[in-house]
Amino acid sequence: MNPSRQQYISKSTYLMGLQCQKLIWFRYNAKDQIPAPDESTQAIFDQGTEVGELARQLFPGGIVVAPGIINPDEVIAETQKAIQARRPLYEAAFVFHGGYARTDILVPVAGDAWDLIEVKSTTKLKEEVHLPDIAFQAFVLAGAGIKIRKCFLAHINNEFVRHGAIDPQKFFTLEDVTRQISGLSREVGEQLDALQRIIGAKAHPEIQIGPQCDDPYTCPLHERCWSFLPEASVFTLYRGGKRSFALFKQGIQHLKKIPADFTLTDNQSIQRAALLAGKPHIDRPALAAFLGQLEYPVSFLDFETIGTAIPLFDDSRPFQQIPFQFSLHILRSENAKPEHHSFLADGPADPRPEFMR
Repeated sequence: MNPSRQQYISKSTYLMGLQCQKLIWFRYNAKDQIPAPDESTQAIFDQGTEVGELARQLFPGGIVVAPGIINPDEVIAETQKAIQARRPLYEAAFVFHGGYARTDILVPVAGDAWDLIEVKSTTKLKEEVHLPDIAFQAFVLAGAGIKIRKCFLAHINNEFVRHGAIDPQKFFTLEDVTRQISGLSREVGEQLDALQRIIGAKAHPEIQIGPQCDDPYTCPLHERCWSFLPEASVFTLYRGGKRSFALFKQGIQHLKKIPADFTLTDNQSIQRAALLAGKPHIDRPALAAFLGQLEYPVSFLDFETIGTAIPLFDDSRPFQQIPFQFSLHILRSENAKPEHHSFLADGPADPRPEFMR
């Protein structure tokens, strides 16, 4: 069912619409056809929630607005009650011009104004992603009558090293983005109007696949929209990038159809030739040269790591890869049977000392 003109566009759906108009149409008109996040994506979302909750300690003594409540109108009503206390607000919500913004942190400052703090589990400002996000919030809050003094992005300090309990003051970097978003926020109203027209249309817009399908995030409709391509499409070209899209725009979809005079890298040329020949490419002299350098015993090591935004262990940094499992085969001589050794960390302790031992 098509939404009414008054249906809210949240921050996340606004950003969807900026990435792809087809995606936001599906979000409001055929939500059941958008695949749910996989476990990996959900883990990223959960990690972002943990970072957001830690950031609240930068501005303690605040109020969590309407915890557990999803209905926008209820959250807005609770926000209007909480705002009177002039304390830091977490997850406060506002609506204006059809846009619905729920802020990470809102901090009272002098002159009956507020500072807007957006929290991200990244180690730097990503202008193409973060600035439209904050500009949307600034537009909605200003329209709702909230006086904004400054806007900040709270992101992770990539030089932070854990020693004991996490110190939020050292873990986060506050970056003032007020100047950058001032111009962007003026464009939000027209963009919301355009998105409402798209949402209200009877059918989704026909959008050709392009770089926007994976920028800034891989679209949940990616598989649906790209399903018409052959298995060996030009987008399977090794590090194809712009070349793949250039070929596609020329009407070339299959690797076999790439013209002989089209400029390819050496590896891409090998890939195309192997497909045309119907057999794998084997550089026997190079293989022989490599194997000839090996001296026994030869070890074959496979290992797994975990890297979290908030470091789990002392002497580790945000997103540092911590090894917790390995599988090792050792071949003592050419004709020997491989010996197998393995390790899997157990329990909450730092796995690195035992891994190395």
